[in-house]
Amino acid sequence: MTDHTTFRVRRPLTDTELTLATTEIDAAQSTAGILDAVLRTVFGALLATVGESLNSYGHGRTLDPVQFAIPAAQHAAITEACLSRAAAFGTRLTIAMDLLNVMPSTYDDPAVIAPTTPPRDHRPNAHVLTVSREATDVIAACARHCSELGQYFGEHSRQYLEAAGSWQRNLTLMFSMDFGAATRVTRDGELSLLVSCASGFTYGIIFHPQPRRCTRQGCAAVIGNDGTARTINRESPACPDGDHVPAYPLDAPAPGTWSFHS
Repeated sequence: MTDHTTFRVRRPLTDTELTLATTEIDAAQSTAGILDAVLRTVFGALLATVGESLNSYGHGRTLDPVQFAIPAAQHAAITEACLSRAAAFGTRLTIAMDLLNVMPSTYDDPAVIAPTTPPRDHRPNAHVLTVSREATDVIAACARHCSELGQYFGEHSRQYLEAAGSWQRNLTLMFSMDFGAATRVTRDGELSLLVSCASGFTYGIIFHPQPRRCTRQGCAAVIGNDGTARTINRESPACPDGDHVPAYPLDAPAPGTWSFHS
């Protein structure tokens, strides 16, 4: 734990200062405006403690946010206000990353209680989701693949639960408005999707099949759908008799999981 004496300023914001910060954040008209509101209100207040202002910085003198600290509860309230406002612009992820470099440090203070009023919901009233014809086929194929895994391995099997769980999580993410209120979904493979968001953020929901490895002790072979076995390196050990035992049968649906790729 960092000793508080290393901070230039370590104190709670007053109720007036905290209210001003959240009000200014709530009124910001852009992602950049949110960050500007944090700097003006939070650091404006903290710098005043040592007789400085933001005008004291620049031209070779850089403000280091980690030299200042506020209670964790206040830090969380300001962060949540920023994330809430960023939802209007589809930039929650962007603002979350930016705040890592802008917000002051934190310390625990049981006497400081977080505000009980939740931030406003700034999300647009509707999310326009455009799905290409080919993408609808992929979505149906993904659901069918999960069903086939359940039928083959059992609905309580690891193969089914991992695949179905990862597909549901990523499908839910696609409907989220964290990246904007207009989203286009296109095909990116037999069981994969490409998602382009209004904020300019693009990501993939990619299926990663589990390699069909030989389960015999000492064998490093991977077995293809046609039954052909190979090793990644020529020197890797393999069954000398070629009688491989695949981790799952050739006619079984491939276990695997879907993952988010930005």
